[in-house]
Amino acid sequence: MLNKRIFAFLLTVIISLGIIGVTSPNIVKDVRLGLDLKGGFEILYEASPLEGEGPVTKEALHQTARSLLERVDALGTDEPEIYPEGENRIRVRIPGIEDEAQVREILKKPAELTFRGPDGAIELRGNDFVEGAAKVGFDEVGRPMIMIEVKDHQKWKEVSQKLLGQQLSIYLDDTLLSAPVVQGVFTDGKATISGSYTYDQAKELADTINLGALPLALSEVYTQSVGATLGQMSLQQTLFAGLIAAIFIFVFMVGMYRLPGLVATFTLITYTWALLLIYNLMNATLTLPGIAAFILGVGMAVDANIITYERLKDELKAGKSLYSSLRSGSKNSIRAIMDANITTVIAAAVLFYLGTGAIRGFAIMLMLSIGLSVITNVYFSQFLLSLLLKSNVFKNPSLFGVRKHQITELSKVDSAEKKKPYTGFDFIGHRKWYFTFSGIVTVLGIVMLLFSGLNLGVDFKAGTTLDVSLSQSINRDEALKVLGDAGYEAENVTIGGANQDRVTIRFDRVLSADEGEVRKIVDAYAAHTGGDVSYEENTVDPIIARELVQKALMALGIAAIAMVIYVSVRFEWRFAVSAVLALLHNVFFVISIFSIFQLEVDLTFIAAILTIVGYSINDTIVIFDRIRENLRFAKLKSFADLTELTNRSLSQTLTRSIYTGVNVIFACIAIFIWGGEPIRLFALAMTIGLLIGMYSSIFFASPLWVLLKKNDLNKPAKPKKTDTETVQ
Repeated sequence: MLNKRIFAFLLTVIISLGIIGVTSPNIVKDVRLGLDLKGGFEILYEASPLEGEGPVTKEALHQTARSLLERVDALGTDEPEIYPEGENRIRVRIPGIEDEAQVREILKKPAELTFRGPDGAIELRGNDFVEGAAKVGFDEVGRPMIMIEVKDHQKWKEVSQKLLGQQLSIYLDDTLLSAPVVQGVFTDGKATISGSYTYDQAKELADTINLGALPLALSEVYTQSVGATLGQMSLQQTLFAGLIAAIFIFVFMVGMYRLPGLVATFTLITYTWALLLIYNLMNATLTLPGIAAFILGVGMAVDANIITYERLKDELKAGKSLYSSLRSGSKNSIRAIMDANITTVIAAAVLFYLGTGAIRGFAIMLMLSIGLSVITNVYFSQFLLSLLLKSNVFKNPSLFGVRKHQITELSKVDSAEKKKPYTGFDFIGHRKWYFTFSGIVTVLGIVMLLFSGLNLGVDFKAGTTLDVSLSQSINRDEALKVLGDAGYEAENVTIGGANQDRVTIRFDRVLSADEGEVRKIVDAYAAHTGGDVSYEENTVDPIIARELVQKALMALGIAAIAMVIYVSVRFEWRFAVSAVLALLHNVFFVISIFSIFQLEVDLTFIAAILTIVGYSINDTIVIFDRIRENLRFAKLKSFADLTELTNRSLSQTLTRSIYTGVNVIFACIAIFIWGGEPIRLFALAMTIGLLIGMYSSIFFASPLWVLLKKNDLNKPAKPKKTDTETVQ
């Protein structure tokens, strides 16, 4: 007879895998891909009054966005995204466009409001109306109507006389909005439009007329254009790299943890499926920064399993039963997991509040990843393991990664054994070497930043970058000649791609869309190679570049302050200061490496830095949690006691730090080797950051906390009052 708990386990797994298998094809197909993975273009417009210096109202901005959406829909494009942003901007994302120049020309044309007679002749235009005069009112029976006023009273009188009893149709561009009948001759420039309108319909028409009275001019301040071929190539390469990384993680977890590793593999699959499902339900768009957040989420999901399983192994080695080990391990690990995740959520929330576009996508993906990771890789994983252990079928400790000779009988684990002096590696004793190494890199980074600065991409420096993918290989001299023959000179030209078939050109000025400068350069390379070319354009206005820098610095600063407050409340201020200084140390270390080797810093670099922030704080908090736990039972009388306690805590969490780091770093290396060209610098920054994050958590943050705590030990104890003490 099949054990009922084994049956429940198998039923849960089979039903879950069945649902995942049946629904996954549609879920994957329905994922909305960003332009960097699908191809298309994105433009951020800054709106201003077409005439005069009037304000850009909220109504005008929304109506302009609606007008742009109608124009794009008329072209038959697939899933355009057009929405107002801030006080005077409109963001446009359109995937899969072949004739980009034509679409951009159509979009830049101001929305035109016209009033037309039955013969189609234009009788009035938007600028014939008094600015802001169109308002919603109500007739004698309470029905909504629109009150309007024309600047030229005589003209309005002539139009109303001419079309008395006929329709005067209202159009926005070529879209018919309404067709009221002229029922009188108007001599004072005023009139009302009535009909079967709801209040919202009347309000929308009034806003449209006001927009027509003050049309908005649109200027491009940020542009990203990705050829469909390049986008699909990036997607395929990134998916392949992700598959390689997933296989490595699954093999690693099963190899190191046996049965719990199998459970972790299943919950990681469930986690990935649920994350994509929720992303689809939110109608969110997956971009390269979103994939960065997904990698961090997988790393933290793996980490949650490793923390629990390492705790389980510790309890087994101490002689406890399998089920008791799971209960104790889960209880001790959940606190560290939750504290680490909450600090990362704080950083993500700050990014979402301050960020725009792709950075917001990163923040959303990160917060979703963390929430689902706790549900699937903590609670769901522990539920499945408890079913297996309660069945009393799996009793061999080797199935959980523990050999019999490693287990000490519980009766022999006495207090003397627990107090055995620490004889492992002296992490704290060598702190001067670690601080010296960090100091040298920091000084070198400062010197390089002062003399060479950062190799800023157009995201932060302003200008235009072109990535042109050719049908054959090309050398740098050829690329420069083609560019020169086309009449252009760039600040930087580099050759890349697997077959030296990709030309990256950076201009410190913004190439003119009106003059078609990008198209001229692309056509020149197409003519040179005699084959099809695909290109990616990224243009950033100086205003946007400054905003990106300011918001990135502000986000990092506010996130650091918020994490200091949280860690101070949950731990103590010394832990908080050490954790945040280690975090800033890691960020500056990566920036220094990029400055020393003059690697390009762009928006994906910021995504990498944010990922490093999340991982660093997660890793450090887990170690600090073990130190805090050991402090509860410690009696520290000297600096030697403090050093021994910290060394013991570090050795207890070392395996977990290495295992988690290896899994996440391998994922980044896989993306660096097999991923698409646009994400490689991101993967490099991630790999460097994760390595330094592992280093700093153990060799920088922990010794720093010891030094801060040392001062507390040196404080003289306060004398205790006795019964004989009196106040004179």
